[in-house]
Amino acid sequence: MWNYRSIKSLAQLAVLAVGLAGAVPAGAQDSYPQRPVTIIVAFAPGGATDVLARKLAQKLGDHYKQSFVVENKPGAGGNIGTAYAARAKPDGYTLYLGTVASHGVAPNLYKNTGYDPVRDFTPIGLIAASPQIVVVNKDSPLRSVGDLVQHGQSDSATYASSGAGTTIHLAGEMFNIKAGTKMEHVPFSGSGPAVNALLGGHVDVMFDDMPSSAPHVKAGSLRGLAVTGTQRSPLFPDLPTLSEAGAPYGLAGFDVSAWFFLGAPAGIPDGVADSLNQALNAILVEDDMKSYAAERGAQTLPGTRQQAAQFIAGELKKWNEIITVGNIPKL
Repeated sequence: MWNYRSIKSLAQLAVLAVGLAGAVPAGAQDSYPQRPVTIIVAFAPGGATDVLARKLAQKLGDHYKQSFVVENKPGAGGNIGTAYAARAKPDGYTLYLGTVASHGVAPNLYKNTGYDPVRDFTPIGLIAASPQIVVVNKDSPLRSVGDLVQHGQSDSATYASSGAGTTIHLAGEMFNIKAGTKMEHVPFSGSGPAVNALLGGHVDVMFDDMPSSAPHVKAGSLRGLAVTGTQRSPLFPDLPTLSEAGAPYGLAGFDVSAWFFLGAPAGIPDGVADSLNQALNAILVEDDMKSYAAERGAQTLPGTRQQAAQFIAGELKKWNEIITVGNIPKL
């Protein structure tokens, strides 16, 4: 199974992937696209997925000399937009920007998402991944992963999340399962209120997405204990991973990342999918795209269509295990 450590090797394949232009049928390259292409985003404008989609749309537009337009279809935790994309005509003119939520968590958490993450989509390629950051209040006595594990075994331990069923919630559940802790989950209606509760000292810890908590860590109002990927974050290189710092406590291999991929409705012609994969890989090795990702604590992930499909399959399996073992209620 591909994890955050193994997929970093995809970057080493980028030069090869970009150089395989001759492997893409000439007809597919020469004729596509002949009209504007829509990228479906299953969340509202302004969020991380939307911002990334618009950056990618601009880059793809420059690459193909054709317009790529983002269309937002929010609702039902992303299920509405994802199901819409799944039903689109598979001709390469409707693409989809998928996430760990749409193709990792939701299919295991919802009784009916309205789509099948494997049957209904063809992965074009992974885009980027960013670990979460484990944060506490600046005045917290918890100063290490060991401290958190010890405190987490008490009845008073709490962790905040942006809502039930989010990866922020499930990362805390994964921590409980692996470390044998019993921290109580305290859900909020979004990352903002959850971070505010942490800043106010009303909860002990949060496994937060990097863009949400990183500014508070840099400002000194929150303190980072670790990151949840299997390699350190470029934003906080001095912070250990949970996998390394938590190895004595059963946390070796801990890996929760916010990841993104470009996909299309199943049935897209292989030549078009290969052309898009080649274009995506070329974009992901550009210096400004790598800098854009690094500024957000992420790493670009160029690679093949097959590697993206394998990675998604591994994530679906991982989140199924966490939701099942954690007895997380279906929504």
